[in-house]
Amino acid sequence: MDTITTTTTTALLAHEATSARRARRFVDATLRSWACDEVTEVATLLASELVTNALLHAGGAVHVEVSRTPGAVRVEVHDAGHGAPIVRDASERAESGRGLALVDALAAAWGVSPCRHGKTVWFEVAV
Repeated sequence: MDTITTTTTTALLAHEATSARRARRFVDATLRSWACDEVTEVATLLASELVTNALLHAGGAVHVEVSRTPGAVRVEVHDAGHGAPIVRDASERAESGRGLALVDALAAAWGVSPCRHGKTVWFEVAV
């Protein structure tokens, strides 16, 4: 029987303006240390979008988890908000509202899981 090895690392980010930047740096450094350079740019962008959404809509600290399996990288953003985020069809002139549309377009899979103290929004990119 084959064993699937998963490597995981986490970061807790305060509810402050610099947390999206910290999330980008965390995901970038993690994936580069795992030699996942081919997905680093996309995963970093999408993680930043999810953290920004959590900061804007959920309030409170944000927990970011990055996992690596042989076939994928998974990023989870845990926040205290309830309810599912919605993919918007932002107009060309809109200054926001494209984050989940990017996740939907660039991730191999994504979703939302309710949990006891809020929700987890996650995505996966194939490696």
